[in-house]
Amino acid sequence: MSTQHEAEQLPRARTGAREPGWRAPTTRADVARLAGVSTAVVSYVVNSGPRPVAPATAARVREAMELLGYRPNASARALRRGTTETLGLVVADALNPYFAEYTAELVKAAAERGKRILIGDTHEDARAEKAIVDDLVSRQVDGLLFTGFDASAMFQSLGVPTVLIDCPGPVPGRRTVGSDVAGGAETLVNHLLEHGRRRIAMIVGEGGFGDPDPREQGWRRALRTAGLPDGAIVRVPWSREGGYAGAAALLAEDPRLDAVFASNDLQGVGLVRALHERGVRIPEDVAVVAFDGTKESEFCWPPLTVARQPLPELAAAVIELLDEPELARGVHRQFPTELVRRGSCGCTPDQIEPTRVDVITRQHSRTRRNQE
Repeated sequence: MSTQHEAEQLPRARTGAREPGWRAPTTRADVARLAGVSTAVVSYVVNSGPRPVAPATAARVREAMELLGYRPNASARALRRGTTETLGLVVADALNPYFAEYTAELVKAAAERGKRILIGDTHEDARAEKAIVDDLVSRQVDGLLFTGFDASAMFQSLGVPTVLIDCPGPVPGRRTVGSDVAGGAETLVNHLLEHGRRRIAMIVGEGGFGDPDPREQGWRRALRTAGLPDGAIVRVPWSREGGYAGAAALLAEDPRLDAVFASNDLQGVGLVRALHERGVRIPEDVAVVAFDGTKESEFCWPPLTVARQPLPELAAAVIELLDEPELARGVHRQFPTELVRRGSCGCTPDQIEPTRVDVITRQHSRTRRNQE
């Protein structure tokens, strides 16, 4: 027999009765009647065309819409225009700070162009990825944004404009956007060399773009240009846990290493914790740098020196690229990274970028109000 609590969880039977306070949706005809115009004029105002409407008349229509609480039917409008004004975004790990911050910038860039984004997280599961993509396409999104760089047949045969949004290099037949990853990695390693570091190891993520990943290419290029042998390297997941485990492996391989380049911020944070636990001083004993430049890198201790990816610029390019035709050779947009000096590399305080704090504490707000 069901308990009272269990019974309350069951769905109520449909009786056809309306909820208290229910009223029929306002129609375009209702707006036209109140504004004293035809339904066609209301349509012109709602859709900003195709025919012009006198400013005074348009103002009267908008006032009637507001008074009646009229909301245009998005589905009907999409059917007429042949566009839903929505995009689909498929991410592998929405909890990764880099993808979280990138998603926020994509949402802003899309909104500036009158579009909204539907987001699906695959949790790095191939079957979930296919189901999410199929669902987004069935919703008739105007474009699909994908965080990987897979050029598989599934994504080539969707019939929907697609952009690979975190792609360090071009992919034949695809629209791609990414940072100059190899260049950013080389800049980081050169910065460590300027600090006198000579035994520079690397923690690199598994399954990157190409073999080797551009981060590894940049690391090796900087060392070889300086006349140094390749340092110790470990391949681990792109996660805090990966960085944590990578620290132990690197120290076992080269106990005398004096710097480590982590291929993303999460690995860098895990690495820093592991070094702290072993009594290794940062940066006195081992300098640490990382790639991405998320907020997480700024608020670990010490704050990480990073190659920061220009997320606002990347996001704007992604949305714009949806309108570009696909070419056999591919269409690629690449942006340089920015070296951000912080405390993990050995820079002096006057060389370190100030922490970006754009919030006002409640106590500070009260104090300011009292002063006013």
